[in-house]
Amino acid sequence: MTKPLPARPAAEIAVTHASLAIERLLNTWLREVATDLDPVEGVDCTIPLGAQTLTVPCLRHSPGGFHVWGAPVRLRDTDGRCLELDDPAELARRMIDAVTPEATPLRETAKRRFLDGLRRSHAHAAACAARPFDPTPTGLEQRLWHGHPFHPLAKSVDGFTQADTERFAPERGAAFRLRWLIAAPDLAASLWRDAEGERRVPAALARLSGLPMEAIAGRVLIPSHPWQAARLETDPDIVTLIAEGRLTLTPPSGEIVMPTSSVRTVFAPGENLFLKLPIAARITNFARTNSREHLARSMAASRALAALPDAVAACGLDILSEPGALLLDHDGLAAVTGVLVREGPARPAFVVAGLLEPSPQDGLPILSAMGCPLSGAQEAEAWIRAYVHAAILPPLRLFARTGISLEAHAQNSLLVLENGLPARLVVRDLEGASIDRERFERLAPGRDLDPAVFYEGREAWKRLLYYLVVNQVSHAVATVARAAHVAEAPLWRIVSETLAASVEDDATAAWIARLLDAPTLPAKANLTSCLAGRGEAPDYVALRNPLRRRSAGAGRSAWDEAGLRVAGQLLGALLHEDLLPEGTVSLAGPDERLDITLTPSQCQVTYRARARRMGAYGRILIDPESLTVGDDTPVTDVSLLLADLLPDLPGNAADHRVFAEELARTQANHAAALAHRAGTALADLSYEALEGALTDGHRYHPCFKSRIGFTPEDNRAYGPEFAQPLRPIWIAAHRSIAAAGSIAREGEQDRALLAQSLDPRSQAAFAARLPGPPEEFFLLPVHPWQWRQVAEGAVQAQREARRLVLLGPAPHAYSAQQSIRTFADLTAPDAPSLKLALSIRNTSTARTLAPHTVLNAPIVSAWLKEVTADDPYWQASGAVLLAERMGVAVAALPPWDRDGTTRGALSAIWRDPVTPHLSEGEGAVPFTALTHRDGGEPFIAGWIARYGIEPWLDRLLSVAMLPVVHLLITKGIAVESHQQNMVLFHRAGWPSRVALKDFHDGVRFIPDHVAHRPALVPTPPEHARVNANSYVEARDVEDVRDFMVDALFGVNLAELGYCLDLWFGYPERRFWDRIVAALAGHCAAHPAARQGALRYRLAAETLVIEDLARRRIDPANARGRRVPNPLAPLAEALA
Repeated sequence: MTKPLPARPAAEIAVTHASLAIERLLNTWLREVATDLDPVEGVDCTIPLGAQTLTVPCLRHSPGGFHVWGAPVRLRDTDGRCLELDDPAELARRMIDAVTPEATPLRETAKRRFLDGLRRSHAHAAACAARPFDPTPTGLEQRLWHGHPFHPLAKSVDGFTQADTERFAPERGAAFRLRWLIAAPDLAASLWRDAEGERRVPAALARLSGLPMEAIAGRVLIPSHPWQAARLETDPDIVTLIAEGRLTLTPPSGEIVMPTSSVRTVFAPGENLFLKLPIAARITNFARTNSREHLARSMAASRALAALPDAVAACGLDILSEPGALLLDHDGLAAVTGVLVREGPARPAFVVAGLLEPSPQDGLPILSAMGCPLSGAQEAEAWIRAYVHAAILPPLRLFARTGISLEAHAQNSLLVLENGLPARLVVRDLEGASIDRERFERLAPGRDLDPAVFYEGREAWKRLLYYLVVNQVSHAVATVARAAHVAEAPLWRIVSETLAASVEDDATAAWIARLLDAPTLPAKANLTSCLAGRGEAPDYVALRNPLRRRSAGAGRSAWDEAGLRVAGQLLGALLHEDLLPEGTVSLAGPDERLDITLTPSQCQVTYRARARRMGAYGRILIDPESLTVGDDTPVTDVSLLLADLLPDLPGNAADHRVFAEELARTQANHAAALAHRAGTALADLSYEALEGALTDGHRYHPCFKSRIGFTPEDNRAYGPEFAQPLRPIWIAAHRSIAAAGSIAREGEQDRALLAQSLDPRSQAAFAARLPGPPEEFFLLPVHPWQWRQVAEGAVQAQREARRLVLLGPAPHAYSAQQSIRTFADLTAPDAPSLKLALSIRNTSTARTLAPHTVLNAPIVSAWLKEVTADDPYWQASGAVLLAERMGVAVAALPPWDRDGTTRGALSAIWRDPVTPHLSEGEGAVPFTALTHRDGGEPFIAGWIARYGIEPWLDRLLSVAMLPVVHLLITKGIAVESHQQNMVLFHRAGWPSRVALKDFHDGVRFIPDHVAHRPALVPTPPEHARVNANSYVEARDVEDVRDFMVDALFGVNLAELGYCLDLWFGYPERRFWDRIVAALAGHCAAHPAARQGALRYRLAAETLVIEDLARRRIDPANARGRRVPNPLAPLAEALA
């Protein structure tokens, strides 16, 4: 039973219109521009708008992108000023200017049409609200005042005056009589589906015209829209033909027809026919004329469907056939006179777009007023299940069984309702059909169809996904959820589960599986395409597929996700380092959207991917979900990709085998971590818990989680993502085989520091196990895996000689941090963290601790504290150096270890924990969290929403970047401040200070460039031979500079810049401009900093970056590469 819609004053209708217009603009912007931004319901969302930002409360989150927004919409300008935007026209102007900053004629035309559409939709809303609600099929066709929810030109019409709108717009409830062209037979052309169409259509048109038969007199009757006929009257060719007696143009006559939602198609209820008439007015993207090509394509689709009547009927839907088309056979007049005749539905059917349209009175879906049972979750789920069976499965069956893909978007789809529930789908407008020729011709060979109707199978499938799923289903699910006042995500699960459970033939089941397994869905980018002048051939963007199901288990889904990530990083690294030979790979398109095609030389497959080339360092970021092989199969197993690529890569077989293992283990370990932490939110975790919970790892290195040496069981026991408490094994080593040092006591252990990790009872018990005085032994903790797998056997002789004693498990429990070998004390959070040697290879590096670096740890920490103590800037910054206060290492090697494989296997460092350094009200997060997505939402999204991107970024650079740079350019000390080595202190997300860590082998300096040189333990020659990049004292300023720049900028801040661009649309160029501005300001304020920046060539044109992939594939030739320096613009300020 339908419900009357309440009357509303004009002011309320204006508010409804503005709210929904802003909603369309914001959702379109997120779909096409801020593509990685996923708003959180109930939270203010910060949306980048060029250099400005919008802050809008998200009232309702939609997996399909139909988010509901609240007020106010605040615009934050680059100078920090805020402006409330409640006018959709002003928001549209600013969006257009952000996309196309240059005032070109194309931009200004698009802007005019955008604003025209907004004005028209407001007027349509008022007109629809003023009419009584008409719940008939035609009534719904004529209530689409708002229109396409993702097209900013939805109601734009170039060519209609206000009077034309009142007479002919469906939104005004228009109805009118047609005019008629009566053409000599030799002037007319026709296309027919079949003989029956040729017989029936002329007779139906004659009845519809109301003209006497003698007026037609054997001529051809062609209907014409009154608006178009008025223009034909003045066309010189028409005037000539009329004068020659070959053509007549009648006044309006015959049955009254009603325009449908497409404006140019009219419905004649007496004949139950639709007439698709030409109108040379520009509606949305293009003029709505009917060229010969368009008519031929429509007729080809009709003939194809007619060729397979039984197969089509068995699919369970109705398709409105188009039995014929008529036009004047004149080159200049065909498109403006061509008419397509379409059969009407056999029973009442409601246009889906009309059911989903919001009411102009209150914005609630018309669906609610149509008697559809949607009073709660159960009824909404029942409606959706019925909808899946009636509207989604039939088009999928048709494509699977025949290769025919229908343009089943919301305006081309009608629903038959029974008791308010979807009962049958009716699809119209065959011009948009696309047919997979190969599959169709297997069923109906030898058909002479217009070739324009045929597409490659993958393109026909893509079109079906967009029109059916993205355009129609996403809109339906969002609208039902809104009408029933329930969450949208559970309804998507109902759709997915209903599709998966449907009993179908093998072909249909396979295509359903493909839909449910697809990571993304294609969507037209209407806004940006219009602004680029490509409205008639729009670009597509990839949307996350809300139907994507979890595979046979969470583990399988995690495996695929991990495979996509690792494969994407592998391909990105190979491209970035130019490791793929010419002829195997091509990159096409602008840097913002690269299309990559990769064909390995030794196999008959082709890989494709989309990517972006970032400005800083030229790094190529692969969209992992776009990486496919063959017929769009996602690349979810990195080992298969590598096997195809290895014959084309440099290096030798031995290095390739190692690299292959590291990649395979990375995928397996990352998959295990993803499966374990699925659905775990990180936002409220403590610093120590967050350290372990972050699963990302290195975002460039493809072997970011290899952990070679760990079994899967070891990984689950000791991997930080699994948060298993760990108790190290304590041992005692005699001074004859070990060495120690601490800040408190040079060459000795700090007993007070030890006491923080060992309670008195444990100390007494351990001392009782020693074979001699306690002062003759050094105590150190050992990782349980290290003891079992490496140390226990290696030190057997020392144990027999009582020079090494096993003391027992630690009394304190620890949690692994993201570096895997550093552990936070869970029992005593203020006690030191422990860094323990691990003889595994992770991110292609052995994780042991070389004894000389362990002994240098407290020396370097004390030196750094001394160097910064009298620096006013450093002290004012509040920057924290997490001191490494003590180190112990067993230096003696077993007699059999001539290669030094156990060197550094028994070592430990005591480091300051983070928490005691926090002030009241401060929190701390690892820098890796800044580029992490927490459940799909950027970890920092709430902070950005609160403060705005640029104010937050400027503050971050001030408190975190500048202290690191200051240390180099004023003190001559480079610290390796990559993401894992930096901790951000903050107050409710507002950056306050930075903490730096990992100094034992993470500093570099030139002795002559520092105020005084620390007395370091020298680097043994054997260490330098096996690890040429591990040293502290250098000779070259660029070497020292690159040590800091590569870590801080190359793999830390650059990553943040990429993420701000990808997730929030904050331009990467602007990001680096802010960095340069911060550095320039610092150098201007501190003359010593300026001199240091010049000395260390901070603004050099180029710098050297490491080849991390080549180091694994072809280490003999891994010498680094010179790339443009993103800090080069600083030179102007330093001059």
